[in-house]
Amino acid sequence: MRLFVALDIPGHAAAYIADIQQRLQQEVTADRWQSLHNLHLTLHFLGEVHESLLPAICEDMDIVSAIINPFSLRIGGFGAFPHAEHPRVLWLGLRGQTNPLKQLHLLLGKRFDLHEGLSYDRKRYRPHITLARGPHGQGGGLPLLEWNERYLALEPPHWQAKHVHLYQSELKPEGAVHSIIHTSTFDKEHSKKQAVPE
Repeated sequence: MRLFVALDIPGHAAAYIADIQQRLQQEVTADRWQSLHNLHLTLHFLGEVHESLLPAICEDMDIVSAIINPFSLRIGGFGAFPHAEHPRVLWLGLRGQTNPLKQLHLLLGKRFDLHEGLSYDRKRYRPHITLARGPHGQGGGLPLLEWNERYLALEPPHWQAKHVHLYQSELKPEGAVHSIIHTSTFDKEHSKKQAVPE
């Protein structure tokens, strides 16, 4: 099974990102524009995982999610990997309560480390949404600061993250198809307490 752990990006934020991508396509070329269908914010890409590890992964997600409070995110500015002068990837960052997001990533990684045969990317986590791979700006570089001023709204979309999902990714001729196979709710015990009238 090809698996990854990710947060949802709601429809209004996805539409905003798609509009930015469309406007960028008028002035910059790229080897490949990222499909924004089924948009999500990846926390951990696990790759091929044996089905026997599935219960442990789901339990890890539940344990970590129980101690994370729901948090607020919003779309941030443009960025590039490795940097704007020689970009291989063009992306939009995330702002808002990014510390709980990074904590979620870190704690999930610590849990996943306990399982032999489970691998994930151990590079420093930079939450981002990929717009294009192999972008080609004039003169080679990308004017990210200028784009921030021209393309980004003064009040970008924001939302409350309340769940994290385990996705299965199936590679098909028409492209990858992602389906949610497990969902963990943040601070589940607290939510239950809140729902009980005193």
